[in-house]
Amino acid sequence: MNHTLISNKLNTLIFVCFMANAPNLASQVIDGIAAVVGDEIILKSEVDQFAKTQALRMRIDPIRNPSRYESIWRRTLKTLVDQKILLDRAELDSIEISDREIEEELDNQIEGIIQRAGSREMVEELIGYSLNRLKRNYREEIRKQKLVDRVQQLKFSDMSVNRREVEEFFSEYSDSLPELKPAVKISHILKEVVAGSGADSIAYQKADSLLGLLKTGSDFDEIAMKYSDDTNSAVNGGELGFMKRGTLVPEFEEASYSLLPGSISKIVKTEFGYHIIKMIERRGDKINVKHVLIMAKTSTSDEDRVISLLNDIIKKINSGDLFEKMALEHSDDPDVKLNSGDLGWLDLASLNIPQFAFVLDTLQVGNISAPFKTDFGYHIIKKVDYREGGPLSLENNWHDIESMVIRNKRLKVYNEWLNSIRDEVYIDIKM
Repeated sequence: MNHTLISNKLNTLIFVCFMANAPNLASQVIDGIAAVVGDEIILKSEVDQFAKTQALRMRIDPIRNPSRYESIWRRTLKTLVDQKILLDRAELDSIEISDREIEEELDNQIEGIIQRAGSREMVEELIGYSLNRLKRNYREEIRKQKLVDRVQQLKFSDMSVNRREVEEFFSEYSDSLPELKPAVKISHILKEVVAGSGADSIAYQKADSLLGLLKTGSDFDEIAMKYSDDTNSAVNGGELGFMKRGTLVPEFEEASYSLLPGSISKIVKTEFGYHIIKMIERRGDKINVKHVLIMAKTSTSDEDRVISLLNDIIKKINSGDLFEKMALEHSDDPDVKLNSGDLGWLDLASLNIPQFAFVLDTLQVGNISAPFKTDFGYHIIKKVDYREGGPLSLENNWHDIESMVIRNKRLKVYNEWLNSIRDEVYIDIKM
């Protein structure tokens, strides 16, 4: 669950990255170059695909409204240039994103796309291929976007404004400010359900038996389709598609790059489980592999253990321990070190996790829920505050208006900073 602060200039890029078709290696030979940023190039096809998807999202027909589409195209190119600059900055600052964060964001984004489109089938019809392939293709794009988000957050999240700035902002813009929707301020603690040691041993034994079958001539594709717990790749015989170095989890990547075409690895353990990997092809720094994944299966006793832990945490909080302290000590939310479990103000109408909406509807302000289950694991949530919707006023909505002023100030400083580092990077816009 990701609640990082994202600049308005890059807010739609995740959606665009998912819905576009990335250019393949062959097309790069004849593809036009839209821009050069440092040592990196931006292909015209990249801009075309991202811009077309953005136009689709905005319900703008590029043929019927070419001037609007041209404007979208130019903004998309600028966004991609900015992203390249920020990725370079992230590398200089040694910023890293965990594989778990990327997987969670992929799952969140795919679920959001399905909800907007209405069904998995509708999404696949629109993009022209399976959601399984979509997830494989855009893992690297998600990593890049989260790196960009992290750069912005680390540099611009700590910003304040004074009372006069807030009053002047409200005086100037009060007639055009949107009305507030009903919202709730919540904090949460997430505990993932992890399989016990016995289940891990069973998973290894199963992987070992499958490796034995492969050594005696069994077909890799059939084994993957029948037994692999990676359902995204299993339908394709375990094939992941071409990926470049640095996009796979370290243990998996190290084993994969050591293989020759046609060879099969020993059992490789990662945070996801036990893998058997087969090398298909290598093109320069990119590889295409197949794998079979066997995961340790969780049981009801594993779930009971998590529920018991969360109930103990509730007792400690009710006895005086701070919710934030318990979140830092126990929560598996990857953002917990940044927000101590605070999810901020959420629009009740746009909560996309049904279990959250149901629990919040029955919870009083200041109270903590019983443990409940979502696709991420088990949660407890604290309903910190609630506000009715309606017009903004300084008296009743000071913090909301202050947040708007801070966002505006942050965007201004961000643009100034981005302009300053642009001067340090070679940029050549060719279209």
